[in-house]
Amino acid sequence: MGNRPIREHRPLLMAYADKYEQKVRTIDLIRKIFNNAVKQGLWVFEPSIKRWFTPDEFMEMYERYDNLDPKWIEKIQIRDPTEGLEAADTQIESILSRKAILTKRIIEYERLKKKKA
Repeated sequence: MGNRPIREHRPLLMAYADKYEQKVRTIDLIRKIFNNAVKQGLWVFEPSIKRWFTPDEFMEMYERYDNLDPKWIEKIQIRDPTEGLEAADTQIESILSRKAILTKRIIEYERLKKKKA
């Protein structure tokens, strides 16, 4: 095709292939997480993005990858999803509390402004 130079095909070096085969494949680790979650009746939590997955969703999302960072996989947690609901409730309460404080400050500021006018 065109004027491209022809690239020489180089076969995969056996030393590299041997090293690859000795490593644990990440798909095996993903399956292990999936199986543990199903066995325990829990969900999978990915703390880096604070996202919850059912075991099936987790498997569907990550089973196609076989080069995931093992350090990332180590951080994946199997947890009860109600913990996520409790954490969300805590955050909502905090936000509502800050909203109430801000609302009160706005109302007080507007009252003072009207008195000065």
